[in-house]
Amino acid sequence: MPPPHQYAAKEVWNLSIQELIRFGKPPLSKEAILKSARFTHNELPIRLARRVAAFQKLPYIVGLNPHVQAVYQLYYETFETLRAFPPIETLEQEREYTQSLEQQIKNLSQVIPQMAQGFLECKKYMRPAETRVFLNDLINSRIGLRLIGEQHVALHETNEDYIGVVHTRLQPAKLLQNSAAYVHDLCEINYGSAPDFIINGDTETRVHYVPVHLEYMACELLKNCFRATTEFGLKRHAAGRLPPIEITIARGAQDISLRFRDQGGGISPKDRPHIFEFSYTTVRNEAEEEENNDTMFSVTSKLAMQAGVGGPIGKFNAVE
Repeated sequence: MPPPHQYAAKEVWNLSIQELIRFGKPPLSKEAILKSARFTHNELPIRLARRVAAFQKLPYIVGLNPHVQAVYQLYYETFETLRAFPPIETLEQEREYTQSLEQQIKNLSQVIPQMAQGFLECKKYMRPAETRVFLNDLINSRIGLRLIGEQHVALHETNEDYIGVVHTRLQPAKLLQNSAAYVHDLCEINYGSAPDFIINGDTETRVHYVPVHLEYMACELLKNCFRATTEFGLKRHAAGRLPPIEITIARGAQDISLRFRDQGGGISPKDRPHIFEFSYTTVRNEAEEEENNDTMFSVTSKLAMQAGVGGPIGKFNAVE
């Protein structure tokens, strides 16, 4: 079999929502499900090989970090497993491939927190620009890997409103309502107070989208909004009358825009250029965070905030 670098040299498919749903709505015909399997079988090894090659180019001392090494090994083993599967010609082969694929997707589900920890420990061995390029590519690739793999697995399930993992009638207002209520409760547990929230604009709008991606982006932004508003209010001794978070939905001819507004003091000019950089965070150091804020709100988001990956991951989900 060709080595990883030969796979890595191949072109990858340009992924979009329309491409994800091109095989049609379940239940799929035999021909359609085999086409989906063959596409997945061909595409994933190329994407995995590119990550393997990127890991192999890291500085030697970075590659020795146990967190980085563990993630590299996981990617390499996943690549070897999926590329070793024979060409898919029958439904029986497709079922076997899908079972293996589902397990490989699960294996890769927690790589970002582990990589974040690894790069935090290796900051002095790589220039910020090099770290940014590597993590940009890793996260962007991971989104594509999971989308392609999970889409094929989900095409075996029949759901009136879904084509695979894509919700064909997703109402952002409802999802945002649930996300905001969840973050509101976490904030209230943490601080003893939380601002209300308002959702306005084109609240009846429906779109084709992957719900878990919108949910992730919304929660990351809302955590920032709720935290800033509450902490700003506490500093001013106004926790009992916090201004609400405002979420506006605007439907355009070709797209949809979401605006999150808070009155939490804003982003300082010195922080603004860095908000989408990896390893950049305005959260206090770990010891102070644990001492003063060791509750559900801080625990659920602590690693992402301290590693500075929440914003960048959200950005990649937005531009998928």
